[in-house]
Amino acid sequence: MNPSESLPTPTDTRRAVDRELHRWSRIYAGDGYYYGDEPGPMARRAVRYHRPWFRPGATALDLGCGEGQDLAYLAELGYSATGVEFTAEGAAKARRLLSARGVAGAVVEEDLRSWEPAVPYDLVLAVNALQFLGADAPAIVDRLAHWVAPGGVLGLSLFAREEGEAPQEHSVRFFTVDEVLDRFAGWQRLEAAHLWQWNVSNNEPQPFVTLIARKAPPAGRPVIRVPRQTVRG
Repeated sequence: MNPSESLPTPTDTRRAVDRELHRWSRIYAGDGYYYGDEPGPMARRAVRYHRPWFRPGATALDLGCGEGQDLAYLAELGYSATGVEFTAEGAAKARRLLSARGVAGAVVEEDLRSWEPAVPYDLVLAVNALQFLGADAPAIVDRLAHWVAPGGVLGLSLFAREEGEAPQEHSVRFFTVDEVLDRFAGWQRLEAAHLWQWNVSNNEPQPFVTLIARKAPPAGRPVIRVPRQTVRG
């Protein structure tokens, strides 16, 4: 993360994100890979949905790429892959994993609140990452729509909450299914779910909102019709 020109004030949203930066820096400082070195299920599913539109030179963006498991997977499949990570430790491990796998990929150490891609990407992943931006997370989720190329696919997962529950706790932002779906109204929804996954760090279940959706393609390009299904765990 690039240093800010001024220090955060007690009410500045950067304070919450700074806590997450330090926490994940400690987590990624370990010798092993915190989530293992294989791609996660969301990355695999998003790729599977995108394959009908894959072409040589297709680009992929992994936001909050962590230690690079999904990024290396994208590169291995032939995507021109870029990962954005806000910890130096995670970025270093992502580069190490790419090298170990013998694939090329770019790793950008940046803060997503100030980072903007030069061009949109054909496939964009934001898996279990944006919620740690706290109060700034909704604005980043809104910006995702501009980071996906026309006809491209988005794979998104965020910590979930039920209607009536607090949207934020400490430095973490929680989303409802409807909050996420409303932000991508008009997209082709390929998969949407409110599900529970086991959190191995605290030995408790963690609810997630997940969405895989395709942005409207350029005029004249076909849209594959998929019935809407929202799965609640």
